[in-house]
Formats: sequence, C-alpha cells, structure tokens
Amino acid sequence: MDTLMGLLGYVGVIFLLLAYFLLVIGQMKATDTHHIMLNLLGALFVVIAMHMGSTVPLMLTIVLWLLISLFGLYKHHIATTE
Repeated sequence: MDTLMGLLGYVGVIFLLLAYFLLVIGQMKATDTHHIMLNLLGALFVVIAMHMGSTVPLMLTIVLWLLISLFGLYKHHIATTE
C-alpha cells in the first residue's frame, strides 16, 4: 500500500511539473482543458498520497492548488458553454 501511495504521489508531481513546463514553453495555455486537468489530477494524486503522512503544510498547499484547478475548470466550462 505504501508503494502504491508513493507511486501515486510521484505521478501527481510529474503531472504538476509537466503542466507547468508545457505552460512555460508555450505548448499549452493556462485556459486549455488539458492544462487544467493535469493540474487537477496532479494535485489530487499528491493529496491522496500525502494523506498517509504528516506533511500538513505541503498538503494545504496542494489542496489549494486543487481548488484553484477546479475553479479554472469551472471558469473554462462556463466560458465555452456561453
């Protein structure tokens, strides 16, 4: 179980860093659904993995990152349905 949680955490970090890297090199826009989903899933995977540990400050950061990603997804959805 610990190995699975660790792997999930690493996948989450890779998603977060990949989303940021693709944004920085201009391959994605911050409003692209793929960018928002990479952030959302990455944050979610890291939160699940960290739930087993006691890294509260980092967990709070990632939870906020997750909420921001959800807000971005909602905002994008609203903009595309109007």
